[in-house]
Amino acid sequence: MNEERKLILTMLSEGKITSAEASQLLDALAASEEKVSAVTAVGVPSMPRMPKMPKAPRPPRPAPPPRVHGPHFGHHRRITPAYTRAMAEVGLDATEDELWELQIHNVSPGYVRQLHELGFANLTVAEIVQLAIHHIRPELVRDIHALGLNFDIDDLVQLGIHHVRPDYIRQMQALEMGDLTVDDVVQLAIHNVRPELLQEVHQLGLKGLTVDDVVQLAIHQAQPELLHQLRALGFTDYTVDDVVQLSIHGVSPTYAAEMRALLPQLTAAALVDLHIHNVSPGLARRAKEEMGDNPSVDALIAWRNHGAPAN
Repeated sequence: MNEERKLILTMLSEGKITSAEASQLLDALAASEEKVSAVTAVGVPSMPRMPKMPKAPRPPRPAPPPRVHGPHFGHHRRITPAYTRAMAEVGLDATEDELWELQIHNVSPGYVRQLHELGFANLTVAEIVQLAIHHIRPELVRDIHALGLNFDIDDLVQLGIHHVRPDYIRQMQALEMGDLTVDDVVQLAIHNVRPELLQEVHQLGLKGLTVDDVVQLAIHQAQPELLHQLRALGFTDYTVDDVVQLSIHGVSPTYAAEMRALLPQLTAAALVDLHIHNVSPGLARRAKEEMGDNPSVDALIAWRNHGAPAN
């Protein structure tokens, strides 16, 4: 709202002019504004804008150096003729892309020749590269073969990935777990099973273990200290599964000692059942007072769950 219109409305509100007079003034003001707008619309033409300056053209890309023409050459310009000839001499018929892969992974012709001498004469370039990436040296292949293991390329790659050395295999073979396969050894290595651990476990009464038994002990972190404690408390009939269950359920030596003192005939498996059902030494003590000196495990569990001895 412009100043003239405000003034007219103010005069009307103060009673200085009538409504009719105010209406006439406002109509006249509107007509005057329309004339001004028409003149402004015609106006003086504006100055044309200056055109934008064009961007400087991008300089041309430098021409690539000339390609070296010859066998196994092209866009992989760093493949040397000597490398190409040497690979052909050891019987490897590779494309230029395959030669490039071999070269960037530092696969030497001598490495390929030694693999052929070890009986791997039909390897693909991809298999050779995998062996090289995972540091499978010919000496390692010879040592593993001497240990009597049957293996293929995938087995060798797995041994390399998990850093399994011949000494580790030799130590595991000496621990009476049967005829180990490469997969067995890899599983033991993955779970950080140490030969010293198995030797101690054998001495504590767990013999004839399978690879799966040992892996389960490792997964659940069942340490030899637990076996020492079980033997010290008079538990001699435990199995691998008992030890694993004791570890899984966090049965403490204190709990085991108190329950064994209350229930001299308690087995390791029964100890796990009581712990799972939250049968405390105090509850076992009260149950004995009610049911006699030798309540069964089932009776103790029923007492804990239902507040009364089992029939």
